Amino acid sequence: MFTKMLLAWAWSVASAKAQTAAGKALFNRIADKVVVLIGKVMWKSKRVLSEQDLTELKTLLEKDYYIILTLHRGYLSSWAIAIAHFFLRGKFGYYAHTLMNLEDTVKSDADYRFIEATRAGTQYSGFDHVFNQQTSAVALIKPKSMTLAQWTAVMDRAKTYIGRPYDTLFDLANDNNLSCVELVRNALRAEPNYARDFANFEAMISSAKNLDPQFYYECPDFEIVWEKRA
Repeated sequence: MFTKMLLAWAWSVASAKAQTAAGKALFNRIADKVVVLIGKVMWKSKRVLSEQDLTELKTLLEKDYYIILTLHRGYLSSWAIAIAHFFLRGKFGYYAHTLMNLEDTVKSDADYRFIEATRAGTQYSGFDHVFNQQTSAVALIKPKSMTLAQWTAVMDRAKTYIGRPYDTLFDLANDNNLSCVELVRNALRAEPNYARDFANFEAMISSAKNLDPQFYYECPDFEIVWEKRA
């Protein structure tokens, strides 16, 4: 997202008249490659969640469904997204990824189930994949006004996106490809009263003309149920 903003700015400054269909296609290809490259840069961070934190997290996931926000300090993409949030909201962001849990009865670690959009596309993931040894922070949030039946509809909608390619360009107008934030937002739209219950959320998106994981954390339409930061 941050890379796309910088490239878009450079392109507009270089030649406003040159923004033809071919020029925009070239920009998108360049932005896509740079975003993918940033996503591959990682290093080991010492600030990670403890085993006690993860045990507490598992207990909460067994009891309810959440929108989950995560941060990996050792990922260059996390820092890029934090900076991008400054351009969108006037302050630096914190969380860099969004997903949802879908499990029913949990008898072992293998029963934890998540749906997320990553570079590999929209997919199901397990606990150890989502909360790996480099996880630095987690927040569990919930919409303030949503029944279990409505939440079930949201999860059912999310499942229909399995297999969609990843949207490196964060194009909110096109759901053929999905980023992590688009997946969760599109799933929430299955809620019949979405326009009313998420009016603040949509106002934030309309104002910023984009969306990143921190929006979920900052929006008053959601409540923070649990959070741990290393």
